[in-house]
Amino acid sequence: MKKSVYISLLFLNLAFLGGCSSIVDKAKNMEDPLKSDQANEEVVAAVAASTKEVAVYFVRPPLILTAAQVVELYVDDKEVAKLQNAGNFETKITSGNYEMSTKVGLSLGLQGVCKFSEDFNLTNESYYFKVDYDVGLLCGEYEIVEISESEYSALSAE
Repeated sequence: MKKSVYISLLFLNLAFLGGCSSIVDKAKNMEDPLKSDQANEEVVAAVAASTKEVAVYFVRPPLILTAAQVVELYVDDKEVAKLQNAGNFETKITSGNYEMSTKVGLSLGLQGVCKFSEDFNLTNESYYFKVDYDVGLLCGEYEIVEISESEYSALSAE
């Protein structure tokens, strides 16, 4: 009984090893897709398309309640601007996913200002955002809200 089990296992091992050698033969005949010029051009085009520049515009509408506060604007934890009351800012960044956040250094008054952050996927040519104050129960926050180009133009003109 044991002898027949050992013989069966031996044949199974040989069958599996024979299958591995046929896979190696097939792999040798396969062509490397990165060696062809067309594949390289496709990879370069895909990378170039994913790294296009995006114009990003921010506006902070005038508000008497928060006129003394300066809003710090962050993109991926890197400070890119400080927005005054009724201020605007524009920059160019590469397309991709970004965390945009707002902070206020020193908040005078009874109500504090909390940090706000949100993720945005920027793939189009341009984006327009409004940095708007939202009154909260314990603390308010400057929300980053996507708006249209016409709304941005109207708010920038104020």
